[in-house]
Amino acid sequence: MAKAGHNIATISEADKAVLWSIHTRKIREMKAKIKELNKQISDQTADAKNDGFDKKEILDYVEVMTSEDQKKHIDKYNMMKRNRIRLGLIPDDRGGDLLTDRASREQLIDADGYECGLNGFERVSKMAAGSSDDKLWLAAYQRGQNDYGANWQRVMEEKQARRAAAEAVNSREEPPASGDDPFSDAA
Repeated sequence: MAKAGHNIATISEADKAVLWSIHTRKIREMKAKIKELNKQISDQTADAKNDGFDKKEILDYVEVMTSEDQKKHIDKYNMMKRNRIRLGLIPDDRGGDLLTDRASREQLIDADGYECGLNGFERVSKMAAGSSDDKLWLAAYQRGQNDYGANWQRVMEEKQARRAAAEAVNSREEPPASGDDPFSDAA
């Protein structure tokens, strides 16, 4: 078995240079993709901010919900609590500390499944397979998926229409007309 770093000992210096360039080119391509992805993330968070959402809250939510770091469990719990209140899945009772102060176990399982489905997280309930809790979570997950699938395009179109109307007001132009053209000859 060849040692790491010594698997090129038998190739020529010219081929080593080419091999070096293969690695550097691939890394540069990856870095360019990362730069483009970072720009897309920046653009998306700016769009979210424009829609009235806290950019940091969105980035924190994604980080906490996708992290494998066990130290983030408390952060994840608090983030899930805030998001479920934001989604209207759990009542906002400022007097209680725990979600269980204001929601039953079944409501929490339902909220977890719905939130995961709505946000497109992995379809894994972490409940005993086939149990009533598992079935409840999976049904809620599917409901979240269905709500997203049925509504995302309409929500985006409405958002774009509001933005176009606001831009038209700011530019003192008439907002785009909706419906049929009242000046067309086809009547």
